[in-house]
Amino acid sequence: MHQKFQPIIQNSLSKVGATRYWTDAITAYNSIPLVGKVNPDLSAYVTEKAIAGIFFEIAQEELKIRSKLSARTSPLLQKVFAYADRNRG
Repeated sequence: MHQKFQPIIQNSLSKVGATRYWTDAITAYNSIPLVGKVNPDLSAYVTEKAIAGIFFEIAQEELKIRSKLSARTSPLLQKVFAYADRNRG
């Protein structure tokens, strides 16, 4: 997933010049004691955050589907989660 996303993100960041000051700023930030270190590679950092955001949204949607019958909007979701509900321990 990372390999598919990063070139697209790199291209977008380059178009807007976002990488121009990032490395200097983050290198200075990372030299501050007692702060969490940030990846100095902007495209890798943005890619990591984008993928984490996607998985967060998937988890939120799954939670909604598991907890609300009305969120089971397709026959497949209804079938799968009805089975899961019946077999809950």
